[in-house]
Amino acid sequence: MSKCRYCGIEVLDDTEHCPLCQGVLEQSGERVSTYPNAVAERKKKHFVFRLILFLSVVAGMICFVVNRYATPQSNWSIIVIASLVYALWMVYIILKDNAGYRVRILSGVAGGVVLIILLDALTGFGGWSINYVFPFAIILVDVALVILMLINRRNWQSYLILQFFMILVGVVPIILCKKGIVTTDILANIVFLVTLILFLGSVILGGKTAKNELVRRFHI
Repeated sequence: MSKCRYCGIEVLDDTEHCPLCQGVLEQSGERVSTYPNAVAERKKKHFVFRLILFLSVVAGMICFVVNRYATPQSNWSIIVIASLVYALWMVYIILKDNAGYRVRILSGVAGGVVLIILLDALTGFGGWSINYVFPFAIILVDVALVILMLINRRNWQSYLILQFFMILVGVVPIILCKKGIVTTDILANIVFLVTLILFLGSVILGGKTAKNELVRRFHI
């Protein structure tokens, strides 16, 4: 909004001259932007992440020093530091603007599995992380993908590539069984079958839409 200092009228449009006397108009107030300040929001997120990063580094260093001099017989500080790294990674993924639900779910589950395997290894490696947590994590991701496909029904076929990827991941427990690392071969086979069934179900029920997506992805 502008105002003519000669005529005293207020002009609502963006013209620079008064329609009566053709004098130069003066702004009567500040323009209020109707769009959010994306730069300010991004800077705020970056500052929050740097603050959390600094506090995590300080906490990790304190834990390492206490562990080194107070309880050198155990390595509990490594678990704490690994947990802080996982938490930082999740904060980064959450604050990242272009990270979708697929990236956040896969990153969260994969990071959690790695953290639990590390915890198992540092406590004597009882094998529970590989035998149970890893297979159930695969099923968790499969269920999450099905839920996302139901929610995003207009673009459900975009999740087929992730389902195919989970089939490859589902082969890992079977390979570990052959190597003698995983002892619960029944659970490993069940996980692979569930992953394969979900993918085949999506392809068969999806019909032409699923076929076109696979052709586009794999050029077959």
